[in-house]
Amino acid sequence: MTADTTVARRATKASVRVTLASLVGMLAAVLMPLAVPTLLPAASAHDSLISSSPASGESFEQAPETLELTYSDEVLNLSPVVRLTNSAGEEIFTETPTLSGNTASIDLPALPADDYQVQWRVVSSDGHPIEGTVDFTVTVGAEATDTADSGSDEEAPTTGTGEPSAEATPVEQADASQSESGLPLGMILGGLALLLVLAVIGAIVVRLRRNSGHRTD
Repeated sequence: MTADTTVARRATKASVRVTLASLVGMLAAVLMPLAVPTLLPAASAHDSLISSSPASGESFEQAPETLELTYSDEVLNLSPVVRLTNSAGEEIFTETPTLSGNTASIDLPALPADDYQVQWRVVSSDGHPIEGTVDFTVTVGAEATDTADSGSDEEAPTTGTGEPSAEATPVEQADASQSESGLPLGMILGGLALLLVLAVIGAIVVRLRRNSGHRTD
């Protein structure tokens, strides 16, 4: 082995080390912004409900016409759902609310006197689902659709039944959508970036080794 060959090999090894160090630095710069929110979930708290109309625990003579939920940040339009039940746990409706910025709203039907619970579920601005409840009371409410109409042959349309439906409810659909989405977007992008950088590193190492072999020949 000649002195020139030895020098060439040392130069090649040094070049490989410098190249790998540069690529590792680039990899860290690309992945750190994506990895930090994932590794430190406590630092990026999910959005929360900051107010509602009706407010939880509020009492009305007549049921409000609209339910409005306001969150700490803009929520994502990914299968939001609102479910209304009475004191017996019977479902009045399960519907998709209208989203506008950080507010979700939905129209309420005429309700008889009873205690009601609103169960809501939306996707936070950070991509995680959040949920909660709002309780309110109607003290007088809609009368039993005016006793004069009770003798009519026509039957008033019902807004919901206590029997389970064979079809998936919007809550179940939201759960399925979340499970299908898998990992958060940041982790997916981080993984793709990692694969790309590793592929580039592998290609460079192979090329440098080939160049080293040609020089020794």
